[in-house]
Amino acid sequence: MMNRIAELASWSAILLVIALSVGRSTSAADGLPIALLNPDRIFKTHKPFQEKLTQLQAEAKEVEQAVQARQAELETATNQLRRTPQGTPEFSKLQIQVFKLQNDLQQYLNSERQKLQTKEATLLLGFHRQLDAIVSKYAKAHGIRLVVRQQETSLEENQQLAEIAKAINRAILFEEGLDITDAILKELEASTSAGGTPR
Repeated sequence: MMNRIAELASWSAILLVIALSVGRSTSAADGLPIALLNPDRIFKTHKPFQEKLTQLQAEAKEVEQAVQARQAELETATNQLRRTPQGTPEFSKLQIQVFKLQNDLQQYLNSERQKLQTKEATLLLGFHRQLDAIVSKYAKAHGIRLVVRQQETSLEENQQLAEIAKAINRAILFEEGLDITDAILKELEASTSAGGTPR
């Protein structure tokens, strides 16, 4: 029910913006001062962003390999502990070692996960800031007063249920000539070549 109310509120906001835009004295040649942008496509196709994302994924894979090596070491120590008679000095020594390995593994995992999440958030935030600046500059230069996010959706069959739901519930059912994604991609490429690469 809440989703339906939110969807109706979203539609009402879009219709209000369109009504206000139509109410302004714009000729048919001028068109509405509205544009659509597909950030998903930008994220997937902008090479500098993808390169940084690939680096982050490589770091995550290295962490995963290190975790697997530590888990193997822990498993070996745990198996030795199981084979050692309880109450012996060797058992006590192995018990302390297993506890230390478990603790070290958990701390390492938490620390590395936090580092990766921070790096990912920094990358995304930096890229969004750069994208926002370029969209704002482009919109002002072209008399666009509203840029609406358009999701990457498809009405094809053979999709996961979440993707079908996303396509069915999209806010924009039809558009023609309002998508500025390609133009923003060109601006982004020019900005990146000029040294505006996100951190």
